[in-house]
Amino acid sequence: MQISWNGFSSFEITTKAASGDVRIVTDPYQNSTGLRFPRTLEAEVLLQSHDEEDANNVEAILGSPYVIDLPGEFEVGSVFVFGVSAPLKREVKGGRLQNLIFRIETEGMRLAHLGALDRSLTDEELQKLENIDILMIPVGGGRVMDPKLAAEVISQIEPRVVIPMTHAVSGAKEELASVDQFCKAFGTCHREDMNKYKVTRKDLPEDDMVIISLTR
Repeated sequence: MQISWNGFSSFEITTKAASGDVRIVTDPYQNSTGLRFPRTLEAEVLLQSHDEEDANNVEAILGSPYVIDLPGEFEVGSVFVFGVSAPLKREVKGGRLQNLIFRIETEGMRLAHLGALDRSLTDEELQKLENIDILMIPVGGGRVMDPKLAAEVISQIEPRVVIPMTHAVSGAKEELASVDQFCKAFGTCHREDMNKYKVTRKDLPEDDMVIISLTR
């Protein structure tokens, strides 16, 4: 499996399935965010966690991806995706903004993507995130959870690998905390910086949790 980061909560995950490679793209963002979204991304599966400019540029994805923007259980090319409703604490136009948490099962590994979550998890949500190997979690504060809260949520989930997202990046209009600030809040931070994260089940850390900081 290979994971690369486009900025904000957008990733490209390429996984090997029985039918061949399956490309999953999460939360494609609008250029109005200050970041330019890649123009040539193609995918079989598109996951949209919430409907705001940092996640709703669905038209940017080439091919004919299977779009998952609702709660439920889905299977695409032997990749299993579970969408879990996790409304945000903040309100837009008097109502709580809808947000999805995604659990992805492929290659014998379990991944979780928390979307734009801005609060701690409920017991029910936590149950859906048991035995997570790789966790993609917002850490930048503001409209998403801040570094301190992210550290608390990570200790609830206890993944083997953490990939911070929605954090400070050059060019973005939004002011967000940095990965360094998140690591400081996290305490013991076993961190590796890289462009792409290539991993198989046997590569997953056995003991120490690893922070994988991906660059755009």
